[in-house]
Amino acid sequence: MLPGVLHYLIFRLLPSITTAVLSFTDISGIPGAAWSWIGWDNYREFFVLQNARDLRNALGRTAIYALTVTLVQNAIALVMAVLLNKRFLRGRNLYRAVYFMPEILGVTVVATIWKLLFSTPTGPVFLFMRDVLGIQNPPAILSSFEYAFPAVIAAQIWMHMGYSLVIFLAGLQNIPGEIYEAAYIDGAGEWQVFWCVTLPMIWSTVTVNTLLAIIGSLQSFELIMTITGGQFNTSTLGMMVFATAFGGRGATAGGGSISGLRQGYAAAQSMVLFAAVLVVTAISQIIMTRLERDSA
Repeated sequence: MLPGVLHYLIFRLLPSITTAVLSFTDISGIPGAAWSWIGWDNYREFFVLQNARDLRNALGRTAIYALTVTLVQNAIALVMAVLLNKRFLRGRNLYRAVYFMPEILGVTVVATIWKLLFSTPTGPVFLFMRDVLGIQNPPAILSSFEYAFPAVIAAQIWMHMGYSLVIFLAGLQNIPGEIYEAAYIDGAGEWQVFWCVTLPMIWSTVTVNTLLAIIGSLQSFELIMTITGGQFNTSTLGMMVFATAFGGRGATAGGGSISGLRQGYAAAQSMVLFAAVLVVTAISQIIMTRLERDSA
């Protein structure tokens, strides 16, 4: 167990404790720059001094982002897992590999794909809206305050749906075939079999996927950073932490930029994000556990 324990202590626990300590300082991250202990000033700035409307907007975007990704990603992954679990489906191993491929492409590749997809005026989406739908002046999706955020959400779902799919497939393959045979002999239809047999048998898998999607979406910033840079109302709490620590757009709740690096303030933001993830995950786990107990 020693290698695993050392890995956890050095690369997990120690950085987390360091982040918590640095959240009470004004460290900038610039080599040689002086920094000092400032107490709760970073948290006071985040909750009190920051523009309340911008903060509500950022929290609202983060909630919408996490909720949409969790529901849509798991719903699509579950449907596809049920279909790809059918024995009569030819080439199902190929389909599984194709659906999982976005997970291993990497953030930069996925962001490039979606930028090309929504590019103006040569992207497939732009040409489809103009030539097929007949829209005279199609909007530039990724530079639109109305469409950029849904586009980033779609990219997040597309990239990580394969991971949820694999977990659902593992749960489906552990269901004994005799249970399905008994259900069909009793006259149950496909829909009844899914609701009364399949879903209760894989509910623990649904719980795992739900919690992983919630945690991943609340912490996500990579796709937002590489696709929109946090502009056009796409900045979430995760993006704010990164932009504040390393500079760039999206450092404020309103998506604005900052001058210089403020890693102490970013550490305070990350601790707020950690608390939010912890609370939401704990509540979700309680709800999912109760639903699992009721369905058993």
